[in-house]
Amino acid sequence: MGNVDDLKPIFSPRSIAVIGASRSPHKIGYEILQNILVQGYTGKIFPINPETPNIMGLKTQPSVLAVKDDIDLAIIAVPAEFVPKVMTECAKKKVKGAIVISSGFGETGERGRQLEDEVLQIARKGGIRLIGPNTLGYKDPIDNLDAAFVFGMPRPGEIALVSQSGALCIGMIYYANGEHIGLSRVISVGNKADVDDADLIDYLNQDPSTKVIAMYVEGIKDGKRFLDAARRCTKPIVAIKAGRTAAGSAAASTHTGSLSGSDAVYDSAFRQVHIQRAYDVIEMFDYARALAYQPPAQGNRVGIISNGGGAGIMIADWCESIGLKVPNIAKKTADALRPHLPAITSARNPLDVTGDARFHRYHATGSIMLSDPNVDALIMTCVHAGIARPREYVGAVIKLVEEKRNLRKPIVACWVGGPDIDEVVQELRVKNIPVYASAMRAAKAVRCLYDEGRRLELLGRQGRARQPNGSQ
Repeated sequence: MGNVDDLKPIFSPRSIAVIGASRSPHKIGYEILQNILVQGYTGKIFPINPETPNIMGLKTQPSVLAVKDDIDLAIIAVPAEFVPKVMTECAKKKVKGAIVISSGFGETGERGRQLEDEVLQIARKGGIRLIGPNTLGYKDPIDNLDAAFVFGMPRPGEIALVSQSGALCIGMIYYANGEHIGLSRVISVGNKADVDDADLIDYLNQDPSTKVIAMYVEGIKDGKRFLDAARRCTKPIVAIKAGRTAAGSAAASTHTGSLSGSDAVYDSAFRQVHIQRAYDVIEMFDYARALAYQPPAQGNRVGIISNGGGAGIMIADWCESIGLKVPNIAKKTADALRPHLPAITSARNPLDVTGDARFHRYHATGSIMLSDPNVDALIMTCVHAGIARPREYVGAVIKLVEEKRNLRKPIVACWVGGPDIDEVVQELRVKNIPVYASAMRAAKAVRCLYDEGRRLELLGRQGRARQPNGSQ
């Protein structure tokens, strides 16, 4: 246990020792050292291997004790049974932080748990903060440090990703890259013997490069610390809590040694501290991107514009079914909309701008709808109906987002179609505008932004209450 400053040598190291560095491409120690070098880390690097004089052009040392310089971070990739000896040497060297990549600890049973506890006690006596064991490591696309053993770097962005699963963590990176979702930090926590979710929430809450914290969690060891950290956090948190069922919980216990606990308890706890709960990777990133790049909704009233009546109806159904409202628009708004609409459609919400809508109709009606005092958020939809021009729809959405920032009303895009339109709406993803391929996902993203607005309102009330002249 420690404070945020204790983690800086791990995530902003001036020097790194790779213990178990190897010349063999088949070894994890080779991959870690290569990734650090490929990504362009500018600090000092010390490969530790007693059996070879140099690796990848760098002079090796037989142990960290032979290194003359100070070492901020040790990345340990040796068999589990040798980790206590290595950690003891790190303590003598006064290494500040360690990442234990090695598996074979608490996730394997009682003997592994004893070994994990032994390593933890050595680290604590030596004042070393520890990530892992049984971890992928971490990737930092902002500061160009790849301290992990699997190749693949995220696009730089403003969403931090914390994962208890290493393989899933890499899968999420590739998914995010494909969706043009940028990440600030990617941290695999493994068994969480020392540094856990609470520590990382506190650290990322102070990270200027992070706007949103996204988490994949299998189990939480200290529920009170986790809830206290989430309650302190001023940034939105989106979390997948896996192991919800008996089968999932049993799998989690052998994966990272986690005790999943009652799903109902987690559900209640997340609601108490306003963590947005997601149930799969796609949903987690849907929420995270909306939270990172759109303002929170100040109310739950949604305006809907579509070039297909059916799509607008489905979005309205989803909005109403998850606690949002699809209100009637003001008379002034309806009067302003009519000159821009074909005679066959009505000025109402949801608004059907019909299948031949082009840039001007989308842009004009979107601008008018956003100005309505009864509308807190806008969903703009395009159905690829043959005569539609998706590129003009995309252009209208981009222009509205850029022009209407002062209104502080979120704009979410939705499209219905195949690969042809997907290629076009990629322009929205590149500009970090939330765009979803279903009515459900679009509505849930707006609900997420509404919940964030309520969270910030509560934080504001609590802050005012703590002022000297505030009421208690």
